Amino acid sequence: MRDYLFLAFLIALVPVCFFRPFVGILAWTWISYFNPHRFAWGFAQELPAAMVVAIATMAGFVFSSNRRLPPTKRETMLLLLLWIWFALTTVSVYFSREFFHHFPDSLDRLSSVSKMLLMTFFAMMLVTDRHRLRSWYLVTAGSFAVLAFKGVLFGVLTAGQFRVMGPQKSMVGDNNAFGLALNMCLPMFFYLAKLEESRRLRMILRIAFLFTIAGVILTYSRGALIGLAVVLITLAFKSKYKLPALAVVIVAAFLVVALAPTKWTKRMETLKTAKDIDPSALSRINAWTLATRLALDYPIMGGGFQTFTAPVYERYGLREGPVILGPHSIYFQVLGEHGFPGLLIFLGLIGSCLLSCRKIRRQFATNALARWPAAYADMITVSLLAFATSGAFLGFAYFDLFYQLAATTVILKCLAEEELIVEAEGASAESSVAESETEEFSSSYHLARE
Repeated sequence: MRDYLFLAFLIALVPVCFFRPFVGILAWTWISYFNPHRFAWGFAQELPAAMVVAIATMAGFVFSSNRRLPPTKRETMLLLLLWIWFALTTVSVYFSREFFHHFPDSLDRLSSVSKMLLMTFFAMMLVTDRHRLRSWYLVTAGSFAVLAFKGVLFGVLTAGQFRVMGPQKSMVGDNNAFGLALNMCLPMFFYLAKLEESRRLRMILRIAFLFTIAGVILTYSRGALIGLAVVLITLAFKSKYKLPALAVVIVAAFLVVALAPTKWTKRMETLKTAKDIDPSALSRINAWTLATRLALDYPIMGGGFQTFTAPVYERYGLREGPVILGPHSIYFQVLGEHGFPGLLIFLGLIGSCLLSCRKIRRQFATNALARWPAAYADMITVSLLAFATSGAFLGFAYFDLFYQLAATTVILKCLAEEELIVEAEGASAESSVAESETEEFSSSYHLARE
């Protein structure tokens, strides 16, 4: 029954996405993050729902009278450059004897990453005002809020004895990936609640914030736990009441340690000894060693997408380890797969977003008329810190949410510039009116004296 209901909903959604492409962006975001089709039990699980919505959205955009090109900002150019570099390293795999064995996998990954980046650029063209930006992030945060609530409910019913994960066969199906995603969403709940005018929605966002913290803890992900600490401490320092907020974070940490299941506590205690005895940590060290040697041998192009394969491990005399193959770090992933230029562009994109958000925050932090750009800038900054921290232990360099944050930086820069222009024009108009009134008063005064 679920399958047919979802299919009917998807069919009804297609024309809406065609005639209103922005709705298509919202639908694509919801399907990509929440994966509603994964909650079905039959054929709907394999439906290319996101692709169907994306095609309808792009077709509708082409025929729309309200078209524009992506804003030409520094982050736009870096995103485009990174996309081009991904394509070049994939071509390099095809002509390489050492890496040709994984060319089909490289091509498949390039295809999926390109689809995601294409929709990211379409989002930059369709999210054209503050209200659309708010809707986009309510859908994004809301998708993960429901997943977090579901995960916490499962954790309560099972007394926290099992790891909480995202939807099966989705990008956040793994507990580590789900923990990373939830960490990145925490700042969204926090700052959207600060900006929200609806009291009811503001309360829902604050409750979602608390559930998401619990969800991160219940993933049993050590990398996510470190990221959670970074996010909460950063939010505490960015709040008006720094010391009380920091005190709440410390007390909450003690409560978690005191009340957590023994199984969870033992898992977190391995942070001290992981490098010596933990299979997962040993696999990470092997993967990082491989990425470094690979980049030194192929510093320009790297090994291409999906290069962390058994034959490559064997070539460098490394055991693939007891855990599944993979880079286990966004930094070593980009380094090993796309060489030093790829890593430089990737880090440049993160750094550029952080610098742009810092500038916007300075411009609007004390602006009495419009403080919302500063709140969004803080949101992006803390979400990027979560990605940079938890991502250091997870091969998730091509996560959609990171590229959404980069696109949001571009959108926010444009909206902030428009806000400043409107304020400048308003101030100029007020000045002209004041001058006119002064001249009228002066003329009246002189006439009265005469």
